[in-house]
Amino acid sequence: MSITIHNAPASRSAAGARHSLSFGGVLRSEWIKLFSLLSTRILLVLTFAAIIGVGVLTAFVRYNILDSMAANARAQGLEPSSDMLEQSMPPGSGLDLYNLPNAGLQIGILIFGALAVLFMASEYATGMIRSTMSAVPARTPAFAAKAIILAVVSYVITTVAGAVTFLLSVPMFQGLGLDLSWSTDGVVYSVFTGGLYVAGVALIGLSLGTLLRNSAGAITVLVGIFFVIPIAAGFASLIPGDFWKYVPQYIPSEAGGRFLAIGEIDAYIDPWQGGLLFLGYVLLFLVPAMIVLKNRDV
Repeated sequence: MSITIHNAPASRSAAGARHSLSFGGVLRSEWIKLFSLLSTRILLVLTFAAIIGVGVLTAFVRYNILDSMAANARAQGLEPSSDMLEQSMPPGSGLDLYNLPNAGLQIGILIFGALAVLFMASEYATGMIRSTMSAVPARTPAFAAKAIILAVVSYVITTVAGAVTFLLSVPMFQGLGLDLSWSTDGVVYSVFTGGLYVAGVALIGLSLGTLLRNSAGAITVLVGIFFVIPIAAGFASLIPGDFWKYVPQYIPSEAGGRFLAIGEIDAYIDPWQGGLLFLGYVLLFLVPAMIVLKNRDV
């Protein structure tokens, strides 16, 4: 009788230890973690609005520049035309109108990157990571579920915000004779690649949160990669020698920027090369994060 009493719980415990969540269950669990907080839902709504707001404001700045060019042409006795204005916007000038959907992308990069960091690093700060890894002993499925949810959410919100930004910006330029539409070369491409770029940044943020296990430190590194290094690279291009002149285009933010562009620019990598390079940077952070999470004590 005593043997039965002592062994039955052990058998149930062993059966429970062998039980694990399916990947679908892990996905649902991570989805609940992300959206159970009202603050997260509010943040996503505000991020959507901010991307559109900054994008429309940037479009208005471009409109004012083009409008000034048209006014200067009239002052010289010339009648501005759409062809003349388009010639004043060479590729890479920053005045390209086909990428209006991505005009507010920087705010999305910052917020989604920080949210991705917190999605993992906050579990280390609160100790919840132990419960997560107890429920998912293999660990990799938990990380993959977080990555999928972050990538999908950031992609969808950024893509829809980009489309809305373009729709709100188009009427500004009709008075200048610039007829923009979804059939304009590069517009649809910009909408969908902008979402991919932000999703990639979110994956890098998740990886940094996993590697550093510290929210402040990981966000600082993320900001350094996408906002500080580009400034430093700009100064590096001033160093004598052809090598330093081409260095900036290979950093993550510039490679991603080329991925968002269309057409070729002399002395710059092509958009598809920029996309592959940016993908390489995402994997450079993502793979070590998965390995470290798999093998490190929590």
